[in-house]
Formats: sequence, structure tokens, C-alpha cells
Amino acid sequence: MSIIDRYRNHQDVKEIRKNAERILHRLSVEIGERTLRRYDRLEETRAFITDRLSATGHAYAEEYTVEGKTVANIVAEIPGTERPNEIIVIGAHYDTVEGTPGADDNGSAVTGLLEMFRLLSARAYRRTLRFVAFTLEEPPYFLTKDMGSMRYAKGCRERKELIRFMVCLEMIGYAGRSIEQQYPIREMKERFPRIGDFLTVVSLPSSSPYTYLWKRVYNQHAKKAVHELIGPASIPGIDFSDHCSFCRNGFPAIMLTDTAFYRNKAYHTEHDTYDTINFDFLADVIRNSARTLAEIADMDELPVAECGC
Repeated sequence: MSIIDRYRNHQDVKEIRKNAERILHRLSVEIGERTLRRYDRLEETRAFITDRLSATGHAYAEEYTVEGKTVANIVAEIPGTERPNEIIVIGAHYDTVEGTPGADDNGSAVTGLLEMFRLLSARAYRRTLRFVAFTLEEPPYFLTKDMGSMRYAKGCRERKELIRFMVCLEMIGYAGRSIEQQYPIREMKERFPRIGDFLTVVSLPSSSPYTYLWKRVYNQHAKKAVHELIGPASIPGIDFSDHCSFCRNGFPAIMLTDTAFYRNKAYHTEHDTYDTINFDFLADVIRNSARTLAEIADMDELPVAECGC
């Protein structure tokens, strides 16, 4: 890599970090809890996300009603040039658990979604990239008909859309050299790092071709390698996010995560705050993921995966 390329990469990460700090401060400090209980804040978050997406593209809402209140998934798209009917979905939920500011869960991922759209919308790709901010992922709506991603994935299936695969962003901002990494089974402790300073790409076995594809492409761009975790739903947490909604509707899906409660002890607590986020890590994940998406969207062929949960 030339000196000029290194300088550009440094400037890219610097800009991403600056934007990430502003976005996440807005979400987790200025707005805070984002739930149906605090409907005004959920709506404020919806408006903020719509405005950010609309700054570099066109955003629209897909609304539905829960407990007498109108909620919405927010969608923005970069239409494909050669294979526009082939769609890659990138999604993150913007609600929180009640009583939490949700900095890592899931403000970090929404930050990633918004910044990746900004970075990628500067040009078009062979396939369509569709970015979706989902509402109501957290309990009591998880895996119900009112879960935002479940409603959205069901709509994709009913419209018979060609979703090649879905990338779920779920907690991507908590990492550090002093953080101990935990694992659900003993064999993982022997295989994976003990320090929680890496990104993980996760999927159920049916979506494993896309897990391996993401890992291969991502690691060509990243200084810090991403690790994969493929396993059955019996492993706690492996299907605890919006990717499960797509799998249940017949679409391959992977999750990018800092491993949530296996690393972040503030998971689903009031301590999930802005000051706990590693913005250097978050900015690096955003840049590398955007590059990975761009490369995959332009590939001649993508894997075939028969998804079922």
C-alpha cells in the first residue's frame, strides 16, 4: 500500500469515527430509551434515521400498528445496475430494551447502518443494496408477528423478492484489549481468542456459505481478522436478532456482532452507555464492512444456500 493510500485510509476512518460519535450520541445520550413505552422517543429516532438516510438517498417508511400505535421500518436502497432484482439486505434494529440507553444494543449497529449507507451510496453496484432500520426487535416483540424484521421479511417473501442474503448488524461497538471474551461452549475457548477485541460473523448452518464468504472478503480488507461462528439455534444467542426473521422466511442471513452478552456485561442494562463504546473499533468495522458489501455486490456469482430454521 502506498503512502497516499495509507493517508486516505486514515482519513476515511477518521471521518467515519467522527460521524459515528455524533450519531451514537444522538441515539443513546440525547434520545436514550427507544421503546413503544417511550413512543415519543421511538418516533424521534425514526425521524432522525430517516433524515440521515435521506441526506444521501431516498428513504421511506413501511408502517404498521402495534397496541394502537403506528410504528415503522425505515428503508433506503441503492438500486443495482445489472441485476437489480437480486437484493442484499443490510439491517439493524433501532429500538432498545426498556430502561436502557442502548448504546451498543443497538445504537452501535444503527450507527453502522447509517454510515455504511453514506459510504456506499456514492456509487451503484451490480446488485441492489437495501438498508433497513427495523423497529421493535426487543422483548416482548422478539419472534412475534409485531417484530419489525419479522414483519419486513414476511413482506419480502409475500412479494416474492429475490433476497440473496441478509446482513444483520447487532451490537458492533464493544471491544478492547482488556475485555475478557466468554463463549457458550468449551471447545470455542480453545479455538477463538480470549480477548474481546474482534468482530464475529454468525449464522445458523443453513446460511454458512455466506458466513464463509463474508469472512473471506472481510479479512482481505481488515487488519484485525473477523472470526466465524456457525451453529444450531440451541447455542444461546446465535439466533437472537433480526437475521432469524429472514431465516424463518426462507432467506439466508448472517449476523455481525461483538458477541453481545458473551463480552458486554452491560447487555440489556442501564449501563449500556455511550462512554463504553470503542469508536476506533466501530469505525474500523464500518469501513471494512462497507468494502466487503461493495465487493460482494459486484461479484459474478454468489453462493447458493437453502435456508430454513
